[in-house]
Order: sequence, then C-alpha cells, then structure tokens
Amino acid sequence: MERMNSRGAIAAMVVGACLAGGVQAQNKPVQPWQPQQGEQDPAKRVPDTAVPQPTGDAAMPPQAWQAAPAQESSYRTPAYEEGRGGAFIGVSAGKGWVYEDVDQSARQLSAGYRWQAGPVALLGVEVAAGKLSGETDGGWRYDPVDFASIGFNGRFNFGRHSPVYALVRAGYWAADASVNDGDQRADVDGGYVGLGLGADIGRHFSLSLTYTSYVYFNELYWQDDELYYDADRADTLLFGGEFRF
Repeated sequence: MERMNSRGAIAAMVVGACLAGGVQAQNKPVQPWQPQQGEQDPAKRVPDTAVPQPTGDAAMPPQAWQAAPAQESSYRTPAYEEGRGGAFIGVSAGKGWVYEDVDQSARQLSAGYRWQAGPVALLGVEVAAGKLSGETDGGWRYDPVDFASIGFNGRFNFGRHSPVYALVRAGYWAADASVNDGDQRADVDGGYVGLGLGADIGRHFSLSLTYTSYVYFNELYWQDDELYYDADRADTLLFGGEFRF
C-alpha cells in the first residue's frame, strides 16, 4: 500500500513538472530562425528564375511603335543640273587653216537650242556663221573665207556634280571664198565634226575650247560611170564663251 502511495506521489510530481514547463514555454516569445555562420538562408537556396527583359521595338511603349516619319534627304541637286536645257548663243575666236601651213585668224558666231537628256547630257541643234581673215604669207596673198554650218550640238558633263563637260558638234557646212583678190569666187561644201572641252561658270555662262575639221570637195563629177572628186580639209581651233537662256 505504501509503495502505491509512493508511486502515486512520484507520478503527481512528474505531471506537475510537465504542466509547469508547458506554461513557461507558452509565456516565452517565439524567436525567429537565425542562420548560423556558413549556413545558407533556406529562402535563398532556390535560384530565382530571371525574367527576360524585352528589347528593341518590344521595349517601346505601344504608342511609340508607330513608324517614325521619314526624314527628308539633305542631298540637293546642284542648280546647273536642274532644267539646264534652253537656247544658247556663242561667240568664239582663234585660228583657222584652209591653205597648208598658212594660219588665218578665225571668228565665229553660233546659236541654237539644247534639251536636257538625263543628268549629264544636253542634246540639240545649232547654226553657225564664221569668217577666216585674209593673210599674206611668203609673198602670196590668201583671200578671206566666209562659211556657215548647221547640225548637231551635244554637251556631256563629267559626272552629276562636275561643271566640266565635253562638247561634240557635227553637220553640214558651206563656204564662199574669193580667189585672185576677189576676181573669182569659189563655193565649196561638205561635212564637219568637232570636239571640245568646256566648263560652266555659273548657271548661264560657260567657256570652251573647240577643234573642228571641215571636209569639202574641190571637184565632184561623173565621167564614164565613174565618180571623180578632189577632197580637201579645213580646220579651226576656237576659244569662246557661251550664254544660255
């Protein structure tokens, strides 16, 4: 009986101690978990998944997706490239050769019209009239020569932005020369072709140097079903200016 009482007293003491410990544990505030040195926070053990950031047009707000207005090009065509076609008048002077090794002073007046044919070409027609002065050489008198021509006139600039150009002229010409100090007249005709080099000095004026070769026939006739002719040539080298309108 005494043993049972002793065991009951011990059990009561154990139960009382447990109850006292439980009450003390409930009265103690909860302490947060603190990582120990070298230990990783459990919340950081799982790597974050990086969300890709949009780039380019996708990064722009919807209102910015609208196409930007096209910017106007800063290129401007030089004035001498725009509407260069039109009428022209040219005046030139230099030297001419009708007789072998005899230099004669030459002058010419020309006029015409050219149309623009692309960014560097001007194509048109021309008429011209000129004169070679009379000269005395080695005791011989060489009479003056009057001539006129009609034909093609073309200009070709060396590039869209270059004022330098090549000149080409070709067509028909005729001449009237006096012989024996005007006692006789000699009329000749034929074809001509010329090449030149020039440069624009502003919008309405240019300078050029032109070499032209004139081919003509002294005699041209048929005899016994054969053509007989005596071909000859005259040349001019002229420097002058051209006014354009």
